[in-house]
Amino acid sequence: MHPLPLRRAAVAGVAVLVSSFVFAPPARSADFAVAQVVVTANRVPQAADAALADVVVIDAEQIERAGPIGLAELLQRHAGAEISVTGGPGQPSGVFLRGTNPGHVIVLVDGVRLNSATTGSNALEHIALAQIDHIEVLRGPASSLYGADAIGGVIQIFTRTPEGISAGASAGSEHRGALRAGIGRSAGAWSWSLDAGAMEVDAFSATNAANLFSYNPDRDPYRNHNASGSLRWRWAEGHELSLRGTFDRGVTHFDAGPGSDDVNRTRLSTLALRSEDRIARHWLSTLRLARGSDHSSVSGAFPGRFDTDQDQALWQNDLAFGATTLSLGAEWRRERVASGTAYTRTERTISSLFAAAQRSLDAVQLEGSLRSDRNSQFGSHTTGRVGAGWSFAPEWRLSAAAGNAFRAPSFNDLYYPLTVGFSGNPNLRPERSRGLDAALRWRRDGTTASLTAFDNRIDDLIAVDPTFSTVINVNRARIRGTTLGLQQTWGAWSADVQWTHQSPHDAATGLLLVRRARDHGRAGVAFDRGAWRVGGDLVASGARYDSTANTPGSRMGGYALLSLYANWAATREITLGARVTNATDKRYELAQGYNTAPRQVVLSVDALWR
Repeated sequence: MHPLPLRRAAVAGVAVLVSSFVFAPPARSADFAVAQVVVTANRVPQAADAALADVVVIDAEQIERAGPIGLAELLQRHAGAEISVTGGPGQPSGVFLRGTNPGHVIVLVDGVRLNSATTGSNALEHIALAQIDHIEVLRGPASSLYGADAIGGVIQIFTRTPEGISAGASAGSEHRGALRAGIGRSAGAWSWSLDAGAMEVDAFSATNAANLFSYNPDRDPYRNHNASGSLRWRWAEGHELSLRGTFDRGVTHFDAGPGSDDVNRTRLSTLALRSEDRIARHWLSTLRLARGSDHSSVSGAFPGRFDTDQDQALWQNDLAFGATTLSLGAEWRRERVASGTAYTRTERTISSLFAAAQRSLDAVQLEGSLRSDRNSQFGSHTTGRVGAGWSFAPEWRLSAAAGNAFRAPSFNDLYYPLTVGFSGNPNLRPERSRGLDAALRWRRDGTTASLTAFDNRIDDLIAVDPTFSTVINVNRARIRGTTLGLQQTWGAWSADVQWTHQSPHDAATGLLLVRRARDHGRAGVAFDRGAWRVGGDLVASGARYDSTANTPGSRMGGYALLSLYANWAATREITLGARVTNATDKRYELAQGYNTAPRQVVLSVDALWR
């Protein structure tokens, strides 16, 4: 289907929804209203304010008012991340948490790992925001809780569970159209939900003339279909069995040179069976069996197929003893790849044991975690983390933590077959890191201020060798920085600011790491009164380089992007929305030779019928 019919369908859907459904206005942002509970910081539920780890929550309202952006841009806007995007919607994107590489981040969808084992990357561009309820972002080393790849942190996505009947439609720039509908019901011990959506956009060309090898001036449309569903059975007091699945399918036209129509078809899916059982008053057992799949096929000038399936099993036991919480668990994961490329090996397994503990002693809070991972390809790796917090006054808390992490080489790194003089290196070692951070926080009434300092050293970074024939462990990096955060509410107004000053350098050369700036941040303001919630935010970044040599020709200038939004509850039942991203139509670069979005406008309507 061409994007234009779907846009017309979206406009028609707006009219149908207004006349046929009972609407509900969005809830007030959790940033300023109610205490947030997170699970990613220590693998157990706890108040976000109590977590010593640097964790950020992106709530449902922030996602709803995001406008025509992807998941990577949302993380830049609200989680202090830097990003790299090679074109418009559906094009490959990467996220830099605390200056680390995109492959240094674990992505979980409802607790299930989802990434490509061949490239070691995460297809964030295909995870539809329409399916996401909220996101927790843990910044800093986290391998002692989650295993390999968590050098920069963890991004955990929680999908929607509709209550009643919900629906939405939107239309906007670039012939953009989107539709979504969901239903959720409960009956006695049973509850279930289903949510589905579709989006099309006739996007601009991914490349420009500066891209000497791939430039093609044609438009590069994107199409996405997505769904999620859940089934829960509370078969006894304190015992629940649930089944949950997600599905995202993206069809992206991209540029691989003139004269061909190149298309990438990607399917992401998760399926998890979970049993949560209160064995005793102080003992909660969780057993989960799951699969995460990342399948990609490319047609055009360079066809190919790369499929990853990850079978996963978890048994976690949470024990509470007064002011002490202890979590003990075991995990098993099998990564299997299938491809038109003949890899030397196509499967590996990872077996893990972990323990985490938290204890409160009046004004002092202590926590620690330890994990052992045994990988069938390169043996065992042990990681740990310890942290302490001290509330030395009613409004003040000082905390510090230290930990280590590692990243496993991908199948491409290890086993890519000899092609045009290049092949993988089966003798690679995991990349290793050691990290320190300290934070000072002050909170009073409607004001929260924080200052976080971090220092992360990464060794054995994997890079292409000087002969361009394979990859080797050679590079070292050191990333130091400070992040300042401020949140303030006064009456109907709220504002928040976050700014990071960092030094993300190659330790051997002293040059900036690719596509990372010394300064980046955001500022936002919102007004919420009666039927109206309006606001805007500004995302800014300093200059970056698109080459490891930091040559003048690879310099990408700094930028600032303004976004505006407005939600209007026309009646108690009806809510309409308008969003503008890149309101000043700023021209900027996230990767040299690739275009970025101009000003985008989207109008929307949402419905909820309980």
